[in-house]
Amino acid sequence: MFLDKSGMSCLPFLLVMLDIIERLPQKNVAQCKLVCKEWLDFILARKFVRAHCHYMHASADQKLLMVGWKTIEVHSLNDKSRGFILPRGVTRPFYAHPSRMFFLASLDGMLCVCLQNTCELFVWNPLTTKFKKLANSNLQRFYKVDSDVLGFFVDSSDDYNILHIKRRRGTMTVYIYSMGLNSWSIVRFLKHYAYHHYTYIWSPATVCGGGLYFVVTQCHGRSDGLTVIRFDVNSKS
Repeated sequence: MFLDKSGMSCLPFLLVMLDIIERLPQKNVAQCKLVCKEWLDFILARKFVRAHCHYMHASADQKLLMVGWKTIEVHSLNDKSRGFILPRGVTRPFYAHPSRMFFLASLDGMLCVCLQNTCELFVWNPLTTKFKKLANSNLQRFYKVDSDVLGFFVDSSDDYNILHIKRRRGTMTVYIYSMGLNSWSIVRFLKHYAYHHYTYIWSPATVCGGGLYFVVTQCHGRSDGLTVIRFDVNSKS
């Protein structure tokens, strides 16, 4: 517990952190990081990040991220709230023009970004300014915008994962990247179906109820050619 000058106990530490600070806007949370090392460690923990994002998702004050050549702006979509610009010194960690940056998926404030000029994948949190370049194995190689599809999810072990469905020359291989392990692995998914062919178009993934949902349509656009495919994030099937 915290103690005031008279030695009387104040609010418990966890009560302050869990019930108060996680409900604060991002700007105020950033200020709380400067209080002490204990607060900083607690705020950077994955449990706090997910709890804070939960409350932000429930808020009616949604934000719009605008990435320019030299500036990054965050504007409020709520008419009653004023838009704001991120603190000075926050720049894109990518050496690419904004028109060559593809935002493929988002989760808990993190964005998965693909650079068109190098086909590299990054995970970037524009509010905390942290980013991570995803490791590339010799088998997985790079992301191809025209043919691949990607999904962002959290598995049963509370680890952030990225599902990469790669289609090359009429075949499909599915990889999962673990942020905790910083490595890729191959999973068996839709091995006996024809949805890997280029005649099918995959939508970006939608995360809901422990699954990633993809809408798959045939190129000719026939209504009877539409299929919804679910990837279970826990069983990896």
